[in-house]
Amino acid sequence: MKRCIPVLIVVFLVILVLSAGCTDSAPPASGGSSATGTGKGGMSVNVSAMDSVLASTYLQMPDLNMTFIDFDITNPSDTARTVTVESEIQGYTEKAINTVEVPAHGNITVGQTPQLRTSAIPAEMTSATLHYKVALSDGTSIDEQTEPVKIYAKDTMVWSIYDGAEWNDMTPYIAAWVTPHAADIDPLVRKAANYNAGKSMTGYQCGDTCTDAEWEADTNAQVKAIFTALKNDYQITYVNSPLAYGRETEASQRVRLPAESISSKSANCIDGTVLYASAFESIGINPHIIVLPTHAFVCYDTKPNAAGQMACLETTMTGSSTFEEAAAYGDQEYQTEITNGNFKSGNSQDLSVAELRKIGILPMQ
Repeated sequence: MKRCIPVLIVVFLVILVLSAGCTDSAPPASGGSSATGTGKGGMSVNVSAMDSVLASTYLQMPDLNMTFIDFDITNPSDTARTVTVESEIQGYTEKAINTVEVPAHGNITVGQTPQLRTSAIPAEMTSATLHYKVALSDGTSIDEQTEPVKIYAKDTMVWSIYDGAEWNDMTPYIAAWVTPHAADIDPLVRKAANYNAGKSMTGYQCGDTCTDAEWEADTNAQVKAIFTALKNDYQITYVNSPLAYGRETEASQRVRLPAESISSKSANCIDGTVLYASAFESIGINPHIIVLPTHAFVCYDTKPNAAGQMACLETTMTGSSTFEEAAAYGDQEYQTEITNGNFKSGNSQDLSVAELRKIGILPMQ
């Protein structure tokens, strides 16, 4: 099978939207707030901040070299000035503090992303307060403000967002839900090993002498073992909860983390996709998250470093069908998307988790 999605282009769109509201050339649209303060000696600061925290996205921002709040500080005087910059979302983050020297007749930008306390992330969307302060080294205030901020629940996925000019795609961030190191994944893999030859799960270990067919058989056997464990040992059943993916609306959706799907013994299409992807990644198999406008399923590379050698699985069939039936259906779905040109047009997406890891979208757990 052939991979058709230009991942880097998709991620570029994501960076564009998350950067909205963080420039000082014009006030931001719906992406954030902007303010200018003037203090002692004519020192001035322009502050641009995002107005909401999506936990799965926020946690990725340091790895993507992105900031939540930017301070553009100007010093019109003849003397360099030392300035301290502080910001925090009260009750939800640690305080970020930077001390910088602003040169005479110069300008400097300080970006901050206060560290989110994961234990404080709410179960439902809630309102919070961003507090920031910019001051000279002697304590003289240049600017100090509080701004309202929305905190989304940890398991909220926003598929697309409007930045005031166009809709932007957030889909690649679904890879944050792929959590191979979550506590419930290792026991799943151990149970799956009981259904595989040799009672082991070794990932890509077929060997240099294996043919492509042997690689595929070895990898598929391990995927089948995971399927069987989820079916027999965990009794995972499909729950009809439609995918809310789309580019023409600001689509948000609660997506279960794999641990929650395991504990509840239920999953919809996207829940099951990230659950299987987590198990695959934990043993070194690279998963692909396939996102259609109203559906999702999982695929995986059957051999390392071999583009196009993939197999797929319809995860919603875990509780009702055989592995062979679910695999055949998943392969058919993927081929249909290729035939219809949906990957090429961008209506559907093939997201390689390995590629998304490389550009900094990491597990949220």
